[in-house]
Amino acid sequence: MEPNSKIFIFSDMDDTLIQTTRKTDFTKETSLFVVDREGQPISYIYSGIEKLLKATMNNPNISVVPTTARSIESYARTRFTTDQSFADKIDYAILNFGAVILKRGEIDTLWQEEMNGKYNSLKISIESMYQKMMDLMQESFGKNHGLKIRLIEGFYVDILNKKNKLDTHYNQQIQTLLETLLQEQSEYYLYINGPSFALLPHFLNKSIAVKHLIEKYQPILSIGAGDNKNDLEFMFESDFLLIPNQSYNSQQLKKSLT
Repeated sequence: MEPNSKIFIFSDMDDTLIQTTRKTDFTKETSLFVVDREGQPISYIYSGIEKLLKATMNNPNISVVPTTARSIESYARTRFTTDQSFADKIDYAILNFGAVILKRGEIDTLWQEEMNGKYNSLKISIESMYQKMMDLMQESFGKNHGLKIRLIEGFYVDILNKKNKLDTHYNQQIQTLLETLLQEQSEYYLYINGPSFALLPHFLNKSIAVKHLIEKYQPILSIGAGDNKNDLEFMFESDFLLIPNQSYNSQQLKKSLT
């Protein structure tokens, strides 16, 4: 296939394009971008980023690809689907750590079939891992463990410390338990983002979906944007990297220069 004339920008969403209410600087001009299941505000976008996004998306030679761990249900509550000025300009989106690729708002069935085959080949099913997590946390911390443990759309197990997100000692305890469990579960790996954890099969990674789209459509140029070290793997699949200032990635880069 000949390279096409488009530039692909693969961008993480949370803490890159948008901010949760807790992290939003409301001294800046903002607008609502994500609501929860009850329709209440939970994430915002700064006006400067929104203007940049819309200007970029209005260029027919550039394709912005949201690249996120968000589920289909969660993504549907963002303005990338509810605001037609965004939705009409998005050709592709990568969701669920790469388990799902949307093509003009519809699930890419060929990619889905490929992923389903990989899940069916697991020796230990994702459903079994979910039950192991439920049992492990209750045995270790009791019924009042304060953790939100979910099997996200059948793709991965999500563990969130709702008890106290800033309790680093408790977060470390959770991490240690999960790492110990995974010593005997070689098919899975641990994703960590502060008080949020996820257990994923090794074939589930944003980078795999990004690589797939690059190889399939061969953009003339690709750019990867992300704030967290977990984003670096998919960003390194692209030609250029964009890193938000004050993010984990930028702070680590600054440290390496001192």
